[in-house]
Amino acid sequence: MKTSESLFVPVRGLRYHCRCWGDERATKLFMLHGWMDVSASFQFLVDALRRDWRVIAPDWRGFGLSEWARSDSYWFPDYFADLDRLLDHFQPDAPATLVGHSMGGNVAAMYAGIRPERVARLIDLEGFGLTGTRAEKAPERYARWLAELAGEKPGFRDYENFDALAERLRSNNSRLSGEKALYLAQHWGRPKPDGRVELASDPAHKLGC
Repeated sequence: MKTSESLFVPVRGLRYHCRCWGDERATKLFMLHGWMDVSASFQFLVDALRRDWRVIAPDWRGFGLSEWARSDSYWFPDYFADLDRLLDHFQPDAPATLVGHSMGGNVAAMYAGIRPERVARLIDLEGFGLTGTRAEKAPERYARWLAELAGEKPGFRDYENFDALAERLRSNNSRLSGEKALYLAQHWGRPKPDGRVELASDPAHKLGC
């Protein structure tokens, strides 16, 4: 596997983690992960690249090694603003090439529409837009969100160890080898004080309109 390094960048009051591969002098390529994912998931894609790139992949706020938001929920526009600041930090003087997967694809595509002057190329890997809604559903959705905020805080299930989390990942993708699944599990999860493994994601992501 190609070696990566971790850089931490202040972004809108949060400590953002960015996983980076390649020579700093190479052309930059920004990779944006999806919901309930982490930047390390791009490792195998980076390994397959044929030319030299400086790949920069952030963990979105509340995921991986990035700091969790200091609020009780997450809002989609924050990802646009976070990406804007990250591009200002890493490539302020030229439009960027964005690769987005799933939620990251949605963020990248909408950001390209909001700030077309900041995007040179867009590669969308299965990010086909947000779920369609109707305006008359807004009161019901806001009421549900308020009830969720007032109720029991959400959580994710934990696992006996990293091997168990790796098996869960393989159950979702039968083409994933045991070695690669364990690599992903060790970045998706983190050990708890009792020795079990929890997901490295803020459960507050489950709340929202």
